[in-house]
Amino acid sequence: MTTQLSRRVRMFLLVGAAVFLAGIGLTRSIQTALAHTRVEVGPYAIVVGWLQEPPIVAERNALTIEISEDEQPVTGAEATLDAEVLYAGRTWRVNLNPTETPGLYTATLFPTVRGLYTVRLFGTLPNTDVDVQVDPEEVLPASNLHFPQPLPDTIALQEQVDQLQAELQTARTLAYIGSGVGLLGVLLGVAGLLRRGSG
Repeated sequence: MTTQLSRRVRMFLLVGAAVFLAGIGLTRSIQTALAHTRVEVGPYAIVVGWLQEPPIVAERNALTIEISEDEQPVTGAEATLDAEVLYAGRTWRVNLNPTETPGLYTATLFPTVRGLYTVRLFGTLPNTDVDVQVDPEEVLPASNLHFPQPLPDTIALQEQVDQLQAELQTARTLAYIGSGVGLLGVLLGVAGLLRRGSG
């Protein structure tokens, strides 16, 4: 009876461990799938993501573009396919660089602002015109990973410095105007006194 019970406990523990490990693997694969965006253009599958994930503001990174046809890597796409990165109305042309992995290309990027960067791929793949836009994972501020306290945001600090300098310049301008008006008042007062004295 005791042996049978211990076998059941062992079996339960083994099944539980297997389910737990499978759950961890599934979670990781889902996170990886969510971090990369897949689009299909004709017979081609294009997967766009970041080389270093999560992408962080002010850290050198690269976009990864994986191109396949029927699960087979497509090489030579850098010769016929162009890429642009779009953000807040701005456009930046990037080069597709083939890697040692067939069908995998990178485009070096140094994201300076948080948010979603859109990748536009256009040109041709064999016998197929391509013009698609893909949004890879959002770029996050470094403070999301700082511990135990976030470091100052250099971009926000620079914006505050610029604002303070603008306010200081405005205050100086107003001070010059005030001084000019005051000097004009003194001159008018002296002129008035001189007129009275001569009268």
